[in-house]
Amino acid sequence: MSYILILIILWLLIYKGYKFVTGKPPNTPPAQDSSTCKELLNKKEFDGRIVDSDYFKARAFGKQLGIFFVDGSYWQEQRRFALRHMRDFGFGRRQEKWENDVLHEVSKLIEIINTGAHNDEEKTVLRSGTYPTALFPDILFHITAGSIWAIISGEKIDRDDHEQLRRISRAAMTLQRNADTLGGAILQTPWLRHFGNIFGYKKFIEGNKEITDYIREYVDERVLHGMAAHREDDSFIDRYLRKIEDNRKRGSTSSFSRDQLLILLTDFMFPSLSALPSSIATCIKYMMHFPEVKKKVQDEIDSIVGPDRLPILEDRKMLPYTEATIRELLRYETSTPLGVPHVATENTLFCGYSVPANTIMLTNLAAMHHEPELWGDPYRFRPERFLNANGELYKDPSLPFSAGHRVCAGETFSRFLFFLIFSALMQNYDPLFVPGEPSALDDNHSGLIVTPKDAWIQLKPRA
Repeated sequence: MSYILILIILWLLIYKGYKFVTGKPPNTPPAQDSSTCKELLNKKEFDGRIVDSDYFKARAFGKQLGIFFVDGSYWQEQRRFALRHMRDFGFGRRQEKWENDVLHEVSKLIEIINTGAHNDEEKTVLRSGTYPTALFPDILFHITAGSIWAIISGEKIDRDDHEQLRRISRAAMTLQRNADTLGGAILQTPWLRHFGNIFGYKKFIEGNKEITDYIREYVDERVLHGMAAHREDDSFIDRYLRKIEDNRKRGSTSSFSRDQLLILLTDFMFPSLSALPSSIATCIKYMMHFPEVKKKVQDEIDSIVGPDRLPILEDRKMLPYTEATIRELLRYETSTPLGVPHVATENTLFCGYSVPANTIMLTNLAAMHHEPELWGDPYRFRPERFLNANGELYKDPSLPFSAGHRVCAGETFSRFLFFLIFSALMQNYDPLFVPGEPSALDDNHSGLIVTPKDAWIQLKPRA
């Protein structure tokens, strides 16, 4: 028996069914339904994260950095600073400049699809033929990555340099598909990381390094040329670097550092590099499987927006079926089935049970999103479930971005960008299957999130 098989058997014994063994870490009780998930997520005693893990610290230079896998006052200070300043550049709120920049990029995407690739790199994501054929989700990378990059750096990436955005987005996908939020077998037995890529660790580290190296090179250049101190065209990176310098001059000790900035930016970019384009690609796939839903979306867009301009965020409230379709996709295809693990920061009670400090708590969001008592027919793809009898949207009970203090900081940003890209694609194209390409709705990769397999899709221009 090879050592590989021995390790696989060991992994199955330790980690079968996402249940932790007693000891280190402790047993992990999951919340399964709507009420318990919401109670867990909104309970401040469960705002902790798995912080003392070589698996997660490996992506952060062996330290506890960023905002994903840190907690306590460190997390609060970094999150508060980031959101306060990033909102000034359009993150998480309506801002005309940001929206216009996104619409410009969406318009450019449609132009690229319609006119064809103009260099060898673009040919890796776009083919000509009877109809343009695009590789999903890769065809979307320059928009989703470029939109968050513009917020944090204050700069837009030209078409000739889109390869940079696709490169770091593919690195993020590599990381996503070779890891999971629970740390897998490596969280249980850290020495397994030394055995090549059997458990995805090597590719996990390589993907993370590709992203942090890209950010580090940019930040170093900013510092080298003194841009952060003298730029009139402000950006989040500039403000963070100024904060570091101000603290240095005062001689104060704080959580602000260059390494922290790199991992913080990686954490904020990560969803736009991988999760968001993956969800949009999945939604396009669903439109091919459910043509009746696609037709209703397109009819609504045709009626309200017409063919002469792109949908804008102001249209969102007048396109309830389109918005309901996005919500239904995020419910039906829960990208993080067990959410991101929470940790009890102190001894507490939950649903009548005593929970010791340091217990890892899971929210089974996939189960909640398919709870018959809440949804009626949860295994049917039906956007109408989010509409009342008058066709109006009602309060969304799903939790694709989690909830509570640890809710995804990029929820509003992601919903805005999802709507602008998806509605524009539905306005302009009918997606068609390509024979031999992954097309089944369950043909996915599991990892940090669930992602669809890369697939070529024909985009037939609508008359």
